[in-house]
Amino acid sequence: MEYGFLSLLPPLLAIIIAILTKQTVVALFLGVWFGATVMNEWNPILGFTYTVNEIMVPSIADPWNASLILLVVFTGGFINVLRSTGAGQAFAEFATKKVNTRQKGQNFVWGSAFLFSYTEPVLILGTVTRPVTDKLKISRVKLAYIVDSMGSPVASMSPISVYAPFITGLIATQIAALSLSENPWSLFVQMIPYHLYGIFAIVGVLLVVNMKIDIGPMYKAEQRAIKTGKLYGEHDKLMIKNTEPENESNVDADIFSFLIPLALLFTGIFGVIFWTGDIAANGLTGAFLNADIIFAITTGFFLGSVGGILYAKFRYAKPLQDLLNGYVDGIMQVMIVPVILVMAWSIGTVATEMGLGEVIAHYAGSYLPAFLVPVIIFILGGLIAFASGSSWGVFSIMIPIAIPMGLALDLELALVIGAAISGGVFGDHCSPISDTSIMASTGSAADHMEHIRTQLPYALIIASSASAGFMINGLTQSSILGIVTTAAVLVAILLFVNNRTKNKNRAAAE
Repeated sequence: MEYGFLSLLPPLLAIIIAILTKQTVVALFLGVWFGATVMNEWNPILGFTYTVNEIMVPSIADPWNASLILLVVFTGGFINVLRSTGAGQAFAEFATKKVNTRQKGQNFVWGSAFLFSYTEPVLILGTVTRPVTDKLKISRVKLAYIVDSMGSPVASMSPISVYAPFITGLIATQIAALSLSENPWSLFVQMIPYHLYGIFAIVGVLLVVNMKIDIGPMYKAEQRAIKTGKLYGEHDKLMIKNTEPENESNVDADIFSFLIPLALLFTGIFGVIFWTGDIAANGLTGAFLNADIIFAITTGFFLGSVGGILYAKFRYAKPLQDLLNGYVDGIMQVMIVPVILVMAWSIGTVATEMGLGEVIAHYAGSYLPAFLVPVIIFILGGLIAFASGSSWGVFSIMIPIAIPMGLALDLELALVIGAAISGGVFGDHCSPISDTSIMASTGSAADHMEHIRTQLPYALIIASSASAGFMINGLTQSSILGIVTTAAVLVAILLFVNNRTKNKNRAAAE
């Protein structure tokens, strides 16, 4: 059955309710229930039954989703081990001897993201760097913005990430269907200079940090952190409940309290990657491409937790019962996150079953001049990802549309693929129902809706700049001109907005 524009209503309803109430779980459930009701001939009872049995339960049962839920659970335990043993504070004390200013701290988070380019680094990056940013009085939403902006953009351009096999698989399917001779991996690499949103989301963080450009609600959050030391708002609902850094632990821990869990974290990650990816048969690169990355990270978090507990037990003679209780408490603190993830996946399922992507692409993709195709693909991808909360869903929808369109209009295939990937990542950054942004809020221990609200202006500025770049790409098919155009527009917009913000705040102060 075709639902037309009705397919837009469930995600839009969820987004509007989430923004108005800040109750993400309730908003998502109502959106799913509404969509299921529509699909069941407007019968709310059948809609509720369908929501639970046919949407939510399969979302939990999906192997990838289930493994991600377990990853979040193990993350919660690891985070609380670092907190309760004093390891986080020990690392913060050690790191801030060199990384001793707010600007250096934010650059430290930015640079650290590349250490985790083989996966989507939002959970690990936020977990590892938060003790440092807390000590330097960097607001939680600023950390979440940096983490989110470095997460999927870095991973979606990394050949050894969980993104790469998925994207190349979609490309390969289209190449085979269209009887083309291109190599999917070559197209993936060629796509990177055309992934304008991803490139400039990363560059944008550097500009924002080093030009000290805090705009809109981010400015208020940062000023609160600088002037009062409060890292989050009084009414913020943190994804991980914890106290301010100075009250986190009364343990005078040494740096090994942090280094041992971190070493075991990396040992677990790389050990499982090499094992599940069969490094002996596939080589180093092949091992990363074939490995079970989520299982590897989960194992790393578990081993890191065990190492942290045992070191605290034998080094400081802390009661094992207390340490285990702290680990379980950490798990309990993040239990809301799997619930939100299940609801986010469920709203994505509803959008897919109702044909949201096809509806948007059909109505917006007709009668387009060739040079507008890249920017239209980018914008459509952003809209679909915003409404569905899934960049991977956008890749699945838009790549099969983009490649035949590019071929028919004699456009560079790498260009249209890059536009599709950029659109998915952009919409993902803006959407309150995005699982990636939910995990960024979790790793940063921030209020999720505040994270979205403070990140949105930056995402829209990057997207506007990228749109100009895609226009030039469409006209010239030159990746260099697209990058130069995007950079020029981005700097111009940031300078304008920054000056306007400063003038407005100066006037308010007077």
